[in-house]
Amino acid sequence: MTVETLKRLWKNDYIQTAITIALLLLIVFGLYYGVQAALGTEYPALAVASGSMLPTLNIGDLIIVQKIDPSQINANRLTGDILVYKKPLTNELIVHRAVKIELRGDVYWITTRGDNNPGDDSSWPATQLVGKVIARIPYVGNLPLLFHSETNMYIVFLVFLIILIILMLPFGSSDEEKTKETEAVGEKKKLFMKIDWNLIVYIITNVIIVCLLIFSLWGSLTFWQPGATPNYATIRGIYADLQFHESFSNVNTAYLSQGFLTYKIDCAVDGGTRLGVPTFSWFQLFLAILIGFNVWKLYEFMKLRKSRKQADNVEEKLYA
Repeated sequence: MTVETLKRLWKNDYIQTAITIALLLLIVFGLYYGVQAALGTEYPALAVASGSMLPTLNIGDLIIVQKIDPSQINANRLTGDILVYKKPLTNELIVHRAVKIELRGDVYWITTRGDNNPGDDSSWPATQLVGKVIARIPYVGNLPLLFHSETNMYIVFLVFLIILIILMLPFGSSDEEKTKETEAVGEKKKLFMKIDWNLIVYIITNVIIVCLLIFSLWGSLTFWQPGATPNYATIRGIYADLQFHESFSNVNTAYLSQGFLTYKIDCAVDGGTRLGVPTFSWFQLFLAILIGFNVWKLYEFMKLRKSRKQADNVEEKLYA
């Protein structure tokens, strides 16, 4: 195959699309299996599907799971590690807090309990252990819950891939259609020449980000979620989540602490303080986006103003 043939193939829109999709697949699968290797578990991310761990873990949370040595597990009703394990016989994935651990022969046996459950689970061997919950990301788990099965993440990815392929397909327009489009654009420019669309887009973008900021603090929305048990889920902002924790009868006070892009809610209950899970802060992310977007727009404005000023100076010198 000659170099000219390769160049012609590369210029083909369909070939470019296929190569781009292949690269995206390579990146996604590389990232997925890379995270598996880094966290040491086959289930590095899982969606919470039931309310057994309320209010610590909410339905629709995406939890991040890391491998843990059974001998290192902290078992306590309030401060114990939150573990993911496969239920014996059914292999159903369960997310509960470790309350007791004992060594029987050469195998550790673990007893867990949901923070929202009245009693302990049956003890299970450490061979069923998947890992320890190290963080949670609110809201995101609702998407895979819509495809509640062992392959839910693959289904979500497949849908995303189909949409991406459709968007990237090189749909072209004929010269006649392009001419008509150009004429139509010209007419629109005449009609709306007085409207600064960049300013409108700027204002709308800021309003959307500010609304997301407000919701990420005080917002609360309940909706039907077919993949959950029961079949509904609620997404809450930070302070709405804090109030939700305090609404439980066994919680005396809830304490909010914040770190970089994270927050955590611990609960004072009878007998001590029950520890929460480090949670991704959407508020801090949206705040960073708001600041970054406006700084970028300010930079563009100053750059445009400078270029216009230079053009005016050149024009003045020409006519001087």
